[in-house]
Amino acid sequence: MSLSTAEKEKMIKTCQEIIELCDQPFVWEDDGIYESEQAKQPFNLFLPHEQIAQELSTLFENFSGTPYIYDQVKAVCNLEAEWYEYGTYGLDRDFTRVLSRYSLKPEYVEPVKTYFSKRLRELETKSN
Repeated sequence: MSLSTAEKEKMIKTCQEIIELCDQPFVWEDDGIYESEQAKQPFNLFLPHEQIAQELSTLFENFSGTPYIYDQVKAVCNLEAEWYEYGTYGLDRDFTRVLSRYSLKPEYVEPVKTYFSKRLRELETKSN
């Protein structure tokens, strides 16, 4: 099954974002709702391609030995800062958000860059 041009472009963009952002800190919201773990992405990826995001998750799982994204981030990233934000939502509900800033541990930066650089070359070769 071949991918559409739009799908390939989205995959290429996601690979490029991972390569560019993997050595920079990212913010993680710990809202305590496990259903939302699927939406959480390391490196603050914006609209990542599902397949590439899954490949990143698999890579993190291989590094950490756990299938849970929260545990993966705890294992392969350094916690740099943690803070709380408080506020109200509407007139009747208060909320508290726990935010953390993480960075990928140095020993994982090159393997991530290498994997997604190779993946990017494969996608660019297929699109030509």
